[in-house]
Amino acid sequence: LTVRTQIRRGNHGNIGFDHRFSQKQPAQGPGSQQSTIKALQFLPQLTPQAQLLDVGCGTGAQTMVLSEQTPAHITAVDSSKEFLSILKHKALQQGITNRLTVKEMDMEQLAFAPESLDVIWAEGAIYNIGFSRGIREWRPLLKKDGYLVVSEISWLTPERPQIVDKYWTEVYPEMGTIAEKTAQIEEAGYIPVAHFVLPESDWTSHYYHYYEANEAAFLERHSHSEDAKALVEENRQEMKHFEKYSAYYNYVFYIMQKR
Repeated sequence: LTVRTQIRRGNHGNIGFDHRFSQKQPAQGPGSQQSTIKALQFLPQLTPQAQLLDVGCGTGAQTMVLSEQTPAHITAVDSSKEFLSILKHKALQQGITNRLTVKEMDMEQLAFAPESLDVIWAEGAIYNIGFSRGIREWRPLLKKDGYLVVSEISWLTPERPQIVDKYWTEVYPEMGTIAEKTAQIEEAGYIPVAHFVLPESDWTSHYYHYYEANEAAFLERHSHSEDAKALVEENRQEMKHFEKYSAYYNYVFYIMQKR
């Protein structure tokens, strides 16, 4: 499902979250292996004793990259049993079950001890709790000088056409500019280490491409119902908006250190 549909959550009943479609996608949001690796480069070298929490891991696209690029122990959490089942299968195939713990858990109630984590990673997922709330509530879980790394949909310009502003703010009112997000990071008790905008290919080649390739099968699975067709049209509109207005918004990686 496309970004806007996922943020809206549940507007189309049971078809609003089709796990069989999601299984065909490498990730549940815009991103890529290259962008995950780039974000990692702003962190110090992690050791095998480091504890990294991947929040809203989905089927584990970034989880697998993190496991390949660091020796840290990774705990991956998500509220979807189906997604976690897929991730467990990937971990078994790659032989990393000894340093990957997979747990069903709501990001609003992360059951970890205070100051027990070296890194918290949330790629394309923090909107579920809200950026400001997430960075504040997760901060106590980080060790002294620990790192929080998130990707968040953000405005790239202080002003934009009314049509695209309305399109996104109606589903995610907290969507802000990079400057506004950086200010929130500082106010929440972090040092802003770095940020970077995802390349457009992280939306097109690495995300929308898979949706378009499986659109027909999605409609077939749902018997071309009115809800299914409405969802497809909604997702097509999102892709058209990105094609036309991508200069005004994108996902941005924010790397911050607990102050």
